[in-house]
Amino acid sequence: VYDNCYPMIRSMILKNSGSIDDARDVFQDAMVILFKKLKTEEIVLQCSFNTYFYSICKHLWLQKIHKRAVEVTKIREIVESIELPEDDLIQIYDVEEEKHRLYQKHFVRLGSECQKLLSMFLKKSSIREVTDLMGYNSERYTKVRKHRCKEELKRRILNDPDYDRLF
Repeated sequence: VYDNCYPMIRSMILKNSGSIDDARDVFQDAMVILFKKLKTEEIVLQCSFNTYFYSICKHLWLQKIHKRAVEVTKIREIVESIELPEDDLIQIYDVEEEKHRLYQKHFVRLGSECQKLLSMFLKKSSIREVTDLMGYNSERYTKVRKHRCKEELKRRILNDPDYDRLF
């Protein structure tokens, strides 16, 4: 089935705004539909198997395109309904930038061990990796150190005079 049908299904989908992944998905979905039909009833074909399978895929692809069009329309409507003046956008950006500076100001004042530990977690390192690289004896201790470092950073930020203005 794959060798005979997939190339024409892929071609049909690529010519109609689809991707290779779309073609694979549609082909797999059509195989599932075909399998379920064969399991529940006897199929008497009035055309070649390839034509029958192609029509299943074409129908699935049209459904998928329609669903995407509806989603895109909804997203456009939402985006168009949000009207923020440019000055507001600039102000939001400036405040976010100040928040980041406040965070950085207090992060660099932490001890080097806390900076290194928190940086590793920000880079999505696992507990095991952090434990090994920091030379800690256990993952439990790593979690305790992480918590203490985060609390220290949080305390410093909350006590900063600029905190109330920014948050």
